[in-house]
Amino acid sequence: MKNALIFLLIAGGLPACDSSPPDKANQPVVQQPLADAIKQPMDQARDAEKQIFESADRQKQQADEI
Repeated sequence: MKNALIFLLIAGGLPACDSSPPDKANQPVVQQPLADAIKQPMDQARDAEKQIFESADRQKQQADEI
């Protein structure tokens, strides 16, 4: 019984010793909805920042004209 247990542990551990490189097809793919959920707020923040800077430039030009 003890020999059978040792054999099963060794047989189960042999695939872990495989030195071949992992296939690129098996690598996890970034899910698009998750990427969109991260990218969308960042894009909105960049657009808001751009509008703020444009508004500040317009106000500065109006103040310079006065």
